[in-house]
Amino acid sequence: MRYTKKVSMWPVGLVTKYGVSSPIVKNGKIVGFYDGWLGGRKYPVDMAGFAVSVRFLHERPKAKMPFKAGYEEDGFLKSLAPFENAEIELLANNCTEILTWHTQTKKNNAAEKLNMTKYGDTNLVFIDRALVRP
Repeated sequence: MRYTKKVSMWPVGLVTKYGVSSPIVKNGKIVGFYDGWLGGRKYPVDMAGFAVSVRFLHERPKAKMPFKAGYEEDGFLKSLAPFENAEIELLANNCTEILTWHTQTKKNNAAEKLNMTKYGDTNLVFIDRALVRP
């Protein structure tokens, strides 16, 4: 993440009912986001799943972090505009590995099963292998 030029993203494990929050990547491009709660957000990602270059941030003096539960990440990333999804750098081996995990002192529920018909040709197939299933 230290080499991020603008904005980079990667999967985060042990979050949401899906067991992961991640960009959906197909042929090296973001085609959507996989998160247990989309909530009408443009960037439904976990706070631990993205980085912003300090230089890029300094070039955006109007960047801000709104205080609205569940929308902080989305609001912050939208405040960095203009930038496009195509400019987001995909880390963790093109978002096929979970290198960041939420940890809590509670037992997590098993992740919901991945819809292979819908996501069978995306990075989520690789991520799914790391998740706990019933």
